[in-house]
Parts: sequence; structure tokens; C-alpha cells
Amino acid sequence: MMNRRLHSFGFRILSLLAVVFAVAISASAQEPAPFIDDARKYVIESVKDKAKLTFNEKSLMNWTNPARQQERGAIYVWTLDERPLAIGSLFTYEVNDKVYAKHEFQSLAAGPLRSSFAGKLAWTPKGAGIEWRNFEDSPKAATTHVARLLQMRQLARPFRAELVSPKDDRTDLRLISRPLIEYSSPKNGVIDGAIFSFAVATDPEVLLLIEAFEEDMNGTKRAGFRHAFARFHYWNVSVYDGDRKVWDAPLDKSHESNPIGDKKNIEKIYNSDHPRDGAEQ
Repeated sequence: MMNRRLHSFGFRILSLLAVVFAVAISASAQEPAPFIDDARKYVIESVKDKAKLTFNEKSLMNWTNPARQQERGAIYVWTLDERPLAIGSLFTYEVNDKVYAKHEFQSLAAGPLRSSFAGKLAWTPKGAGIEWRNFEDSPKAATTHVARLLQMRQLARPFRAELVSPKDDRTDLRLISRPLIEYSSPKNGVIDGAIFSFAVATDPEVLLLIEAFEEDMNGTKRAGFRHAFARFHYWNVSVYDGDRKVWDAPLDKSHESNPIGDKKNIEKIYNSDHPRDGAEQ
């Protein structure tokens, strides 16, 4: 009798834990507010193609950086023909027990973009957001997606990135092996693509894009792997291949406190601004 009671009690405890676990999983799967609410207010267009980018409502990552002003945020991407052309991180941070919102965007497009937030002009990067470079002596793209992803991870591995604060404090960033997003865009000759990140805690500070491509250039077919870097912080960020610096973005303190639509920053390919005045409510 006692054994049956203990078994029944244990079963009820396990059932309760299962329910609690399921609720936790469900809650973690939800998009964090107010990030998704703000992300939906952005309309981003490709000026060259005169086309509205597609907003992907599922965040690529929900991140935290407790070491720096208790920051927490979510990353979203906007695509055209399945290829990411704009990426944004919407986050909050704390100063003197007040919580503030900030939005940062980086263009991944080959030409100008135009973005509005709740109907207000917010960001109009004029030039190409990234510069593609072919990998030298890269392998031939494998025949399956899984194998190509492994190739891209191997190509990413030799790179290391560094974040330098305005006070010249240096932080080695961690390469996260799992991409923020995987994609393909046959219209653009992209067999497979991925965006990797270099992070502090889980907060991406530098982006590395890698694509396996096959394209026709004036009747000549080309194929291989290419890569590009992008900043995701206004501090100085650099990327090295071994000891050789291969990419750098300098400190730009104008992003420290600028409001949304600020004329000094609105045309930059990377922009970080405050969408509202004062602390978040």
C-alpha cells in the first residue's frame, strides 16, 4: 500500500513538473514584448528595386548582456527574394534604475534602403551595406545543404573579432557556431547562405555573412564561397584572420544618444538610435 502511495505521489510530482516545463517552453517561444511590437512598425524598402522588404516576425535570437547595463533584446531580419537585406536589434538597457529602448540597424543590401518607423522616416542608408569578398582557394560547394553548412562553419572558424570601448578596453568576441539565419536565394545566385555572429555573452557585435554562390556573369559561370562583415555596435570593431587585420569599423560616438531620424546618422549604413524620448514605461 505504501509503495503504491509513493508511486502515485511521485507520478503527480512528475506530471506537475511536466506542466511547469511545458509552460516555460511555451513562454520562451513567444516573441518578447515590446520588441516585436516595435519591429512590426518598421517598413523597409529597397530603393533600387522599388520593393518592400519582407519582415520575418520570428526573431533570429533573443539575447542578453548583463555585464553592460543589463541589456536584453531581440534580432529581426528583413528580406527580399529570401535574401537578408537589413538586420535590426531592438533592445533595452538600464541607467539609474530607468529602462531605455534603443534600436540598431545594419544594411546588408547592395544599394540604398528607405525605412520608416510608425510612419516616420527613420533610416535611409545611401550606399552598399557590405562588401563581398571571395574566399581564396575555397572548396567546391558540397551537394547537400548540411554539407555546405559544415563548409561555411569551417570557413568562419579562422576569423576572430575584437570589440574596443571608447576607453580602449578590449574584448575578444566569441564566434557563435550556430548561424543567426540560414537562407538561399536562387534569383541572386545564392545556393546557400548564413549569417554568423561574434558576441559578448549572447549579444552579437560583429556579423559574418557567408554564401555559397553560382552565378552567370556576362556568359561566364562563376561559383565558390564569398564573405562579408558588418558591424553591430557603434564601438570600434575589428576582424582578424590569424594576426592579420582583414576588416575594421571605427568608433562612432554619434550613435550614443541620437534620436530616431537624426539627420547626422540617418544615411549611414549602420545606425543606432532611441525611438522615443525619455525612459520606457
